[in-house]
Amino acid sequence: MKNSRFIFTGLILFLIISSSLFAGQYFLSENNIVDLDYRIHFLIFFITLIGLIAIFAVSALGKKDVVGFVFLGFVIFKMFAMGYIALFQPNFKDNIIAYFGIYWLYLLIEVLFVLRLIKKQD
Repeated sequence: MKNSRFIFTGLILFLIISSSLFAGQYFLSENNIVDLDYRIHFLIFFITLIGLIAIFAVSALGKKDVVGFVFLGFVIFKMFAMGYIALFQPNFKDNIIAYFGIYWLYLLIEVLFVLRLIKKQD
């Protein structure tokens, strides 16, 4: 029960942090500082969300030995998705630093959640 409460609060916290990142992107776009494509941000967001749901599901099933492998798999998948975006999105190369900044922020969020989850399981 305590683990499911952590999972629920973790997902809610992730959604709050993600909405603030989208608000930051909107603010930067409206003030003509950096104009980023929302589709790329949505792709990174959904891959991270699916990864966190999978990690939390594996943890809820009691497979704590597999959590690290699932996390590693989704990190590699997310990196390949970024490579795909870099090849086939024409405006990616114009703002590559900003897009990888978004990628690293979502990766940091994911790492912090996984570390807290692993500490909680020990």
